[in-house]
Amino acid sequence: MKNLVYIVGINFDVQKHSIIGWEKYCHQIGADFKLIDDKSNSNMAPHWERYTVIERYPDYDNYLYVDADALVKWDAPNFFDILPNDHIYAVKDIGSLEWTYNSMLGYQDMFPDTTFNWWEYFTTGFLKFDKSHKELFKQFIEFHDKNQDEINNRQYRTLKKGFDQTPFNYFIRQQKAKFEILPEVFSLGHLVKKDIFHNGMFLQLGYIWQFNGFPHEHRDSIMEQIWNHVKDQY
Repeated sequence: MKNLVYIVGINFDVQKHSIIGWEKYCHQIGADFKLIDDKSNSNMAPHWERYTVIERYPDYDNYLYVDADALVKWDAPNFFDILPNDHIYAVKDIGSLEWTYNSMLGYQDMFPDTTFNWWEYFTTGFLKFDKSHKELFKQFIEFHDKNQDEINNRQYRTLKKGFDQTPFNYFIRQQKAKFEILPEVFSLGHLVKKDIFHNGMFLQLGYIWQFNGFPHEHRDSIMEQIWNHVKDQY
């Protein structure tokens, strides 16, 4: 089996220690690592590029997408081993409920026959899938292309929530794709909101730590400090 871990770093300065950590993790589990830093479609927001990976790299059996603001723990399990094929795996999103709920309302009319509960919402900051999902991802990109102007209008002018994440929550349910929502241990975000950052508790509570919610101008230095604290564990 050929497995790929990848990050999308378009219009985003990927923290170098995040890349070092993921490269070390991939070496440990026998997977490849790639950084996608070029657009496949000049009119598509970078968030949507995560769904182009099978088209870009078709020779892999399994894929794991992780956000560019994430560090992987030194003893994280092999996600390709513990998460069987045929399903899409994402992580339960427990961040801003206002953001989640209003983004769901904001895209509901684009999926009029598809509904789900706010507590069933997942983040796309962690996505594990396999080559059998090539057609599904292709159809999702086609959905984007067909509705590109309206999607961009909602994201940048009116709703300002959701990007690809909320449409994808609707889309895979609409398409009746097999998926499983994982607990937050697989990708632990909003560390400050959860009151587990300053006391360092997050180091033991998650396989992946996402540094979302930090001011952009401070995020790199924070991630560098964390890396310097744990790097000898790898």
